[in-house]
Amino acid sequence: MKIDMKNDASVQAPPNLAASLQARAELHSTVSDKVGCGVYRFEKTGRAQLEALIRNGLNPWDKFLDIGCGAFCGGYWVIHFLDAGGYHGIEPNVDMFTKGKSHILEPSLIELKHPRFDHNDQYDFSVFDEKFDYLFAQSIWTHAGKKDIEKMLDGFVQHTNAKARFLTTIKLPDLFHRDYKKDERVGGSHESDVAGTVRHSFSWIQRACSKRGLTVTKLKGEKINTQHLILIEKGKQ
Repeated sequence: MKIDMKNDASVQAPPNLAASLQARAELHSTVSDKVGCGVYRFEKTGRAQLEALIRNGLNPWDKFLDIGCGAFCGGYWVIHFLDAGGYHGIEPNVDMFTKGKSHILEPSLIELKHPRFDHNDQYDFSVFDEKFDYLFAQSIWTHAGKKDIEKMLDGFVQHTNAKARFLTTIKLPDLFHRDYKKDERVGGSHESDVAGTVRHSFSWIQRACSKRGLTVTKLKGEKINTQHLILIEKGKQ
């Protein structure tokens, strides 16, 4: 289900929309426990996402897909950064999306930047009928099973331009946290309130990328909070 936010009457922000983004997040948390990146670090985490994207090649003119845009922790910053029509977001948790939209985004931002959204939960990127330059998934692979990660990789291959990039965050297995082998999603979502995260081995990610003609790089020293950043690209083998 695609949404044109210009024509969505529910876009209007509360009259007491706070000037500080962090204050907006704290207000949002009073009406919903679905914040996504954590209330206490909402502004800091969102800014870190934009900084990481710019360091790794995001341009203002790019067509950008935010996989799991949530309550706009990072989306707020990226929508501001991109040219009009550049931002696209998928978020199946409609309650999180709607309340984040009302409490985080300025109505003037929607009118100026014309972002587009969809609520499918199948990682179906075809709904936008767009060839993207950049994909981003913050704290999505830390909840997804391998089957869904492969769906995202297939979508990256099929719905992006030749020089496209895919920046995502992961947690790596260790002695106490094993490589996740199941297909089911873990953690809070539009279907569950149970918290949890999963980990995927970098060697498995490398194999999954290689099968699709993709390369993946673990970015040295780059993290968002406790999650490692990896960059996936096309045609560099």
